[in-house]
Amino acid sequence: MKCNVWCCLLAVFSLGLLAACQSSEVEPAGASQEVVFRVMNYMQYSLDEVTRSDADALDHLVFGVFDAETDALVGSIQTQDEGSSGYGTFSVKLQKGSYRLVFLGYDKDYVCQMTSSSVVCFESDAVPQTFLHSMTLTVGDEPLPAQSVVLKRAVGAFRLIVSDALPSNLATMRFAIGGGSTKLNGRTGFAADNGGRTFSLSVPSSYLGRTDIKLNSYVFLPDGETEIDITVDALTANGSVIRSRTFPKVPMMINRLITYEGNFFAASTSDMSASITVDNEWHDEVTVNF
Repeated sequence: MKCNVWCCLLAVFSLGLLAACQSSEVEPAGASQEVVFRVMNYMQYSLDEVTRSDADALDHLVFGVFDAETDALVGSIQTQDEGSSGYGTFSVKLQKGSYRLVFLGYDKDYVCQMTSSSVVCFESDAVPQTFLHSMTLTVGDEPLPAQSVVLKRAVGAFRLIVSDALPSNLATMRFAIGGGSTKLNGRTGFAADNGGRTFSLSVPSSYLGRTDIKLNSYVFLPDGETEIDITVDALTANGSVIRSRTFPKVPMMINRLITYEGNFFAASTSDMSASITVDNEWHDEVTVNF
């Protein structure tokens, strides 16, 4: 059974310090407010590069505050790791003004880089499964009401299922995604540019000779839905190409898992046909047999 991704954050606002670090003094009107966000549910259905795992908590949560007009970072980026003390609760003290708040959740152990709300990326140009919520917040003299925030998946996914056996000299599968980006605009939820993404997956020796291997890749998209050419190369250890295939006009969409399945190493391909199914994990899944 697949689970819904409900990453809900309850934001609780109050003047002064919270009870956890409370003071008997009350700050005068116009002073800063401490804003606290509690992550009430941060479960996802994880998809790694070569297989599918059980439902689990997001590996990392990130929270950033930016000036709404200048996009300058206010304070520092807060990052929490799953299982750490206090995981799921963020707090920040803000003066009166308008702010852009960016919440992220993602898997894998990449460092998130976010110097502005309009450009979010990860080390080594990686694109993990990423969930986002972006909002504006105006802080005045009056306490703000409690709010709930929902993180939504910010990537599109391309899955290649290699039906035929992986050859014994295979070392790497290289993906060249001809659109989208490794950078996310945290304000819009779309890609920060349209420069594409190229990366490689090392193939474990235990997979050689096996069939029906699943390889997943993610990308931030320049719009909610777009067509992208994707080229996949199977390489030996010295970089020689064993087999190369280009999948034209792949219908990528944010929160869509699209699967291309077939005999990758066969000499020729059959006519492609597509069918669409919907599940509770991704917004929808598309499977193309080649």
